[in-house]
Amino acid sequence: MPHFSTTRRVNLTPDQAYAIAADVSSYKDFIPLLKRSVIRGERKIENGVERFLADLVLVVPKVNMTESFTSQVTADANAHSVTATSSDGPLKSLKAVWKISSTADGRADVSITLDYTLKNMMLQMMAGGFMDFAAQKIMQAFEDRGRALYGLAVS
Repeated sequence: MPHFSTTRRVNLTPDQAYAIAADVSSYKDFIPLLKRSVIRGERKIENGVERFLADLVLVVPKVNMTESFTSQVTADANAHSVTATSSDGPLKSLKAVWKISSTADGRADVSITLDYTLKNMMLQMMAGGFMDFAAQKIMQAFEDRGRALYGLAVS
C-alpha cells in the first residue's frame, strides 16, 4: 500500500489546527480537487471522540475523472487527530490521518498521512506519480484555510 506523509509547523494553536482538520464538511471549500464533502447520517460523540460518515466527490479534470466514495471518520478532540477510512468507490482501501501536535512555543505541528490502494491498477499507477505532490498541495490548502479563518500569518 503506498504511503505518503508530510508535516508542517503552522502558526496556529493546536485547537485551531484541529478545528480545521475535524471540519470535514468544509473540506470541499479548501482541499484541491474535492468538490463535495457532506456529513451523512448521525454523528456519535462520546468522551470527545466523534464518529460519522462523510460522502466525498473527487474531480480530476485533467483526466476527466469524477469519483465518489464514503469515508468512516473518527475525530478525536483529546488526541487532536482525525482519521478517515474507506473501501468504497474507486478505493480498495484508504486511510487518511490528520495529527496535530503542540510545540514548545504554543504553535502546532500538523501532519497528514495517506495510505491507499485503488481498485483499478491503471489508476493506482497514475496516482502513485502525483500523491506526494498531492499531499503537499493538501497541506498548503490547510495552511491557507488557517490564514483565512484565523487571519494569522501561517508559517
